[in-house]
Amino acid sequence: MDNGSDTARDPLWRIIERQRDEIEQRWLERVRHDLLKKPGVELTQLRDGIPDYLVELAKALRDAESTAGYLDQRGESAWSKVARDHGITRVRIGFDIGQLVHEFVVLRRVIFDVVQKHEPGFNPADSGLTELLDSAIGVAVQSYVDARDYEMRRAQAANIGFLIHELRQPLSIALLTSAWLRAHAVLEQLPKLDTLERSLHRLEELTNSVLLTEKLEAGEAHLQLRETKLSQLMEAVEGLKQVAERKGLRFRATYDPELTVVVDPTLTRSVIHNLVENAVKYTDQGEVDVAITQTCDEIVLNVCDTCQGLSPEELQTIFEPFKRGRTGKTGTGLGLAIVRRAVEAQGGCIHAESPGPSGCRFTVRLPRWVQHERPQQLASSTHSL
Repeated sequence: MDNGSDTARDPLWRIIERQRDEIEQRWLERVRHDLLKKPGVELTQLRDGIPDYLVELAKALRDAESTAGYLDQRGESAWSKVARDHGITRVRIGFDIGQLVHEFVVLRRVIFDVVQKHEPGFNPADSGLTELLDSAIGVAVQSYVDARDYEMRRAQAANIGFLIHELRQPLSIALLTSAWLRAHAVLEQLPKLDTLERSLHRLEELTNSVLLTEKLEAGEAHLQLRETKLSQLMEAVEGLKQVAERKGLRFRATYDPELTVVVDPTLTRSVIHNLVENAVKYTDQGEVDVAITQTCDEIVLNVCDTCQGLSPEELQTIFEPFKRGRTGKTGTGLGLAIVRRAVEAQGGCIHAESPGPSGCRFTVRLPRWVQHERPQQLASSTHSL
C-alpha cells in the first residue's frame, strides 16, 4: 500500500472501524494512568460505552462522507445517546466534570495518534471528527449535570424524609397531649389551647409540605391515577370561597361537577387548593375566578385574580421552593413549588402570567389519560359556586 497516495488512503471511519480495539486499549491505558489516584474503579466501569461509542462515531463519519461532509442529525442521535449514557455512568462512579471532559480529550488524541500510525500524513482534523467529539462532550456534560443533580435531589429528599419522620413522633405526642388538656381544661384555658393547637397544626402542615416537595423534586412520588369526578377534586374550594367572601372578594368557580377525569386525586387536589388559596390570600380587593375546561387532549385549569401583580423577575422564581414574591404576607414559599412538581409528575405543565398592572393568571394543563369518543363540553351542566 502506498501511504502517500490519495487513492490508497482509507477514510477515517474505516480506520476507526478496523483499529477500534487498538484505540480502545490505548484510551484505557491513558485514562487509567491519569486516574490512578482514584481507587476502586473497575476496568469494565472505566470502559463503559466507549466500544459502542467508537462504532457509532465511525457510522456518523461514514454518513458524513456520503453526504459531502454534512453530519446527519439522524446519525448523530445514536452516538449522542451513548454519550448521554456515559455521562450518567460517570456520576455513579464518582467522576467530576473535569475527568469526564478529560476522557473525551484523551479519546481524540488517541484516535489522531492511531490514524497517523496507520495512515501517515492523514489529517483527521479535516474529517469532522473534532466537531463530533466536541458535540459529544457537550451532550455527556449535560447528561452528567442532570444525573448529578437528580442524585443530589434524591439524597436530599432522603435526608429530609428522615428528619420529617423524626419530627412527626414528638409532634403527634404534642397534639394528643393538647387534646387531653382540652378535655380537662377550664373555660379560661381554652383560648391558650386554641393558640397551641393552631401552632401545632401549622407545624404539621409545614412538615408535610416540605416532605411532599422533596419527594416530588426527587421523582419519588408514585402516581395513583384513577377516575375522579371534578366535584370531588373541587371540595377544598368551598372552604376557600368562604375565606374570600369574608375578605369582601367576588369568588367564582366554574366547572362541570359530573365530568370524570383520570388523575392522581391527592396531587390534583393539592394543585387546585394551593393555587386557589394563593389567589385568595394575595388578593385584597376584586375577585378570584377559577375555571376548569377540557379539550380532546387536555384538562385545563385557570385561576385568575386581581392581586397586585408580579414582576417579570418574580415570575421566573415563584415556582422554586422557599421563593416568595415581594409581599408582607406570611407564607413558606412551598405552595407553588408543590403545584409545579405535582403537575409535572402527572405529565402536565403550568404557566403563570401577570399581564397588566395588577392581576395574575395561572394555567395548568393536564393530559387526558383516557380519551372519550365525544369529549363533553362545558355547557348547561356548568356548575358555579
